Amino acid sequence: MFDTARWTVPAPLLQAATAGRDLLDDTIRRLTPAAVTAEVLREIGDHDVRLDLRFDGHVTGHLRTDADVVVTLDLADAVRGLYGDDERPWPSLAVTTPNPDLDERGVAGWFHSRKGLAQSVQELLTALRPARRDLGELAVEFGTDKWGDLHWYAQHYERHFARLRTAPVKVLEIGIGGYGDPNSGGGSLRMWQRYFRRGLIHGLDIARKTVTGPRIMAIQGDQSDPVFLDRLGRELGPFDVVVDDGSHLNDHVRISFDALFPHVRNGGLYVVEDLQTAYWPSWGGHPETPPHTSMGMLKSFVDGLNRAEVGDPRGERSYLERNISGISFHHNIAFVEKGLNAEEGGPAFLRTFY
Repeated sequence: MFDTARWTVPAPLLQAATAGRDLLDDTIRRLTPAAVTAEVLREIGDHDVRLDLRFDGHVTGHLRTDADVVVTLDLADAVRGLYGDDERPWPSLAVTTPNPDLDERGVAGWFHSRKGLAQSVQELLTALRPARRDLGELAVEFGTDKWGDLHWYAQHYERHFARLRTAPVKVLEIGIGGYGDPNSGGGSLRMWQRYFRRGLIHGLDIARKTVTGPRIMAIQGDQSDPVFLDRLGRELGPFDVVVDDGSHLNDHVRISFDALFPHVRNGGLYVVEDLQTAYWPSWGGHPETPPHTSMGMLKSFVDGLNRAEVGDPRGERSYLERNISGISFHHNIAFVEKGLNAEEGGPAFLRTFY
């Protein structure tokens, strides 16, 4: 049902990118240098210079074979640059340029051409080792509404996601954007792909979407179908991050949470956006946010965190009471943390101390 084969190469490659060189080399051999090279070239896109990637003394693939400037780099070094955390200069990097003999343009023309070549090479190297950029900047670049006139979510995402930024995470966002147009939307998915340099990014939408890109998978499905969501979680999860930016209908938010939260990894986060609809009756909300609303659901989690203080402190707790370890609220957005909530209640004598 789901294209799990899409992650056959990137998933283990992202895991091995920060490992020792022997393990990384073994991973490349197992996945095949040709397949890893294709993944690297897909990640960096097109450039004005030629790139020759090498492994075990052999060229494994090229970028722009018609270019005059040739950059040669070991395949493992390229993987480390893209997905790892090594900031040292590449030990295998070599650059060759066209014949430097002066032509009819003279010295001035020669130096001018050298500057252009240097800029092209630097642009390629920057793509091979992308700089870290904050989510506000990325949101603006990719045209999401998470930072701008409607919402100011990026600052909150930055705070909660910083610890996961360099980890090999799996991300699921409900709602790709662009409504029914298959060729529209995907800005948030591209933002997450750039932010989580080792992340596998999944987007779910009720409409068919053609969003493509390195480490991005678009899935068509209904967020109000719990059976479908459970299968998605079992086949593509567990997820480190789930973001509900879907229909924002209160019933859909509750159904999606109940179905997908069990497929969030311990230490992961489930995010619910646009909580203003919890107060709007036309969206299934209510100004007083009773339990059937999305905000009512989230408020109940606060009580669940402290369930040990109510009734029998050692009594049986529900799945959510045992597995929600924290909740953070900001304007129209909430972050639910997955983790063991096993702390016991206060001593019984304190309950009647006063």
